[in-house]
Parts: sequence; C-alpha cells; structure tokens
Amino acid sequence: MAERNVKEYINGLVQRAKAAQKEFERTALDQLTIDKVVRAIGKTVVDAKEELALEAHLETKYGTPEMKVSKILASIPNQWNIMRGKKSVGYIQNLRDEPGVRVMAKPMGVIGCVMPSTNPIITIAANGMMAVKCRNACIIAPHPSAKNVSLKTVNMIRAAIEELGAPADLMQVIEPEYCSIEATDVMLSACDANIATGGPGMVKAVYSCGRPGFGVGQGNCQEIICDDYDDLDRMTALAVANRSYDNGVPCTSEQTIHVPASMEEEFLEKMQKNGAYLVEGEELIEKLRKVVFPDGEHISREVVGRSPQVVGKMIGVEVPEHCRVLMCKYTGCAEDDVLSKEILFPFVRYITYTDFKETVAKAVANLEMEGAGHNSAIWTHDQEKIEYAAHLLPVSRFQVNQTPSGINNGMPTTPTLGCGTWGHNSISENLAWYHLMNTTRVTVTLPNKRVWQEGDWDRFDECPVTED
Repeated sequence: MAERNVKEYINGLVQRAKAAQKEFERTALDQLTIDKVVRAIGKTVVDAKEELALEAHLETKYGTPEMKVSKILASIPNQWNIMRGKKSVGYIQNLRDEPGVRVMAKPMGVIGCVMPSTNPIITIAANGMMAVKCRNACIIAPHPSAKNVSLKTVNMIRAAIEELGAPADLMQVIEPEYCSIEATDVMLSACDANIATGGPGMVKAVYSCGRPGFGVGQGNCQEIICDDYDDLDRMTALAVANRSYDNGVPCTSEQTIHVPASMEEEFLEKMQKNGAYLVEGEELIEKLRKVVFPDGEHISREVVGRSPQVVGKMIGVEVPEHCRVLMCKYTGCAEDDVLSKEILFPFVRYITYTDFKETVAKAVANLEMEGAGHNSAIWTHDQEKIEYAAHLLPVSRFQVNQTPSGINNGMPTTPTLGCGTWGHNSISENLAWYHLMNTTRVTVTLPNKRVWQEGDWDRFDECPVTED
C-alpha cells in the first residue's frame, strides 16, 4: 500500500473526527445529552457481549469466549457507574480547592487509541466512553490480530450513537485493509492526544510521536503471603481463579507468589485443591523455560492465552482437564531466571522465604527487571509489613488482602493502568475519564491575598493563602 494512500486515509479519518468533535462540543451543552451517548457506547457492547466475545476469541485465539463475556460484564457497567452524572461540561468541582478560582471543563479534541490483541472489546468501549464523556472524538487503531472484531464493535457503536443524534464520526476505526504500524504511527502524530493499551513498543510510539499521551506498563505482579495470614483457602482459591482468568492474558494477575517456608506444604495442598498443576523436577522446568522463552528473552506467541492443557502438551505432560493453572517452584530472581518475567498464560511460580525483608527485596528486583510501576499484592493483617512493602515496591497499585486484579476497591475500573515514570508513563494511577479533559480556570482578584513577609524564609508551617 502506497505511503501516500495511508496518509490520505488517516488524515481523512482525523478530519472527520475533528468535525464531529466540534459539532458535539457545540451542541452537547448539558450533562444528560453527553451521558446518554456515553451510556449508548457501553450498553451496545454489553448487549452484544456473546457475539463479540466469540468473534474476539476466534480471531485472536486468546482466552475463552465465556471469560471474555465475563470481562465485558466486569468492566463496562462499572465504567458507566463511575462516570454517569459526573460533571464534564461547564463549571466542575475545583479539586485543588483554589480560592477565587472556578474550573470549566473543555474537550481535548481527537483521542487516538491503540488497542491490545488481548482485550480489544472492553478497551474500545472503555476508551470510547471516557473520550466522549469529555466531548472528545475517538479513533481506534486495532491490533492486527483483532482488526475484524474491532471494526464490528466500532460500527455497532457508531450506529447506536447516531440514533441518539450524535455524530457517528465521534467513534471511528482504522479499517482492516489499512491496519498497520505505519497507519497507527500516522494517526498518533495527527491526533490531539493518544492512549496506548498494549506492549512496550506501542507505549513508546505514543510517547515519542510529539503529542500528549497516556500509556500502560508491563505487569509482573509480585504477591507476598505473610506468616500471620490465616485464610489460605480463600487466598489460593482467588489466586487460581484470577491467574486462570481468560487464560492468563490480563496483566493484573499473579506472577510470583512469595510463600513463608513454614506455610509451603499447606500452600501447595490448597493450590492443587483449587486447580493448580505442579510442574516438578529441574529437567521439566528447564523444558518449560525453553518452550515459553525459546530465545531466552521473549515470550513465545504460541503460549500466550493458551490453556494449561495445551502448554502442558508442549512440555510433555498430560494436564488433567480440571486443572486451571500450571505452577512451579523456582529459586531464581530477576535476571537469574527468565521465569521471573511476565508470562501471559495460566502459569504461576512460587518462591519460599524465611526473611520478609529479603523476599520484599527479591520482589523489588523482579519488578525492576520487568513490571515496574504496575501492581503487586500482600496478604497480611500486619500493618507494619504492609507499610514496609508499600514503601519499597515500585508499583502504582498495591492491593491488601485482595487479588491484584481486584475491582472491589476505590480505584476506577479501567483497561489502561498508568505506571508512572517507572513504566515510562505520564500518570501513576488508573486512567479515568477526567484525564481526557482540558480545563479553563476562571479567576477573580483576591483582595486579602497574603503577601511576602520578613522572616518567611524561616517558616516551615503552611503558608496561608488568605488572611482574615
């Protein structure tokens, strides 16, 4: 395909998106009008969940249709609940409590969204809802392995929002025949801001294109069990369920579990009872290394999103059908063992420890090698251990007595988990709709504004903004 044709095609998408965005900004002046369009985006995907989940599975070969349906139901309704009724037009709350300042919400413009192959449907819906909530337009750049289901999803959304009187071009997608790295790069350079939910290469492309961007980082969750934790039944059941979810492709699942040596026997018993298959023996574990990382560094695409039974056959073991994850014990750390890296199928390694601070140091080393900025978890009732690990682990999310993908907490549901400068991202929190908003600060003169006083250099108390 000629370079000129690709540029002309992408520029055409961007021009239509800009026109649609300006029209929506001009006509959607009340919150209810905006929220009805946002609702339509999410509800359209939820209503078509079985059809879209099956097509995503058949096209990408990742996960299972049932789990993809579950992901849609776990994510998209929560997205709607988080943002419905929240002010994104006119004057909004001044979160910084600046005296004499009123904050007015404004759109960013056209948001370019780079999609992952692992979660194409929910990411399209979530990014579309967040963008439109702030009266932006959105252009989807699908992963080549999910280009057809992405096109179908966006076309469904376009029809739904057009029925409400909103411009269909608020949501657009790069069509399959143009889907390429070249087309994505052109889109990134032409949009007003970009979101990358994908591998490190895509995130780097977003941050180097010359436009504002939001990206994610690699997951490599370190999960620490402490010797005071007294409910391994619950913990292991949740760990197996979470690690097997959609055949292990979510980046928020367990990778390394740090287990007190005194609890190893009970831990293994309960993990196996809940569906873990233990891969034992150095010869078999070495074969696992070579199958998963054939070049000693990069994960094989042949294992991503595959079941324990499929990967088991690759290493020469017959994994019973009731088993949902593979598991092995290892003694390495960071660069010492390639198994310390993020693995995107239902597999978890565990390591035993006798010294809590030492195992926290190993968790830090694993993260600094791969996964810094993402997430980790701890199971304990000891507040000192929680604080110690939270201070040292280079992560943006640290979950206490919950799975690392747990959504029953105060963080906004999102498919885009910012990882701060650890992960070369601009935010160290979950991407939410309010990140896709420009603001205008409308100010008045403060007659009692405090001025500099002699001796202020030596004051360490908070300087008041105003005086009585």
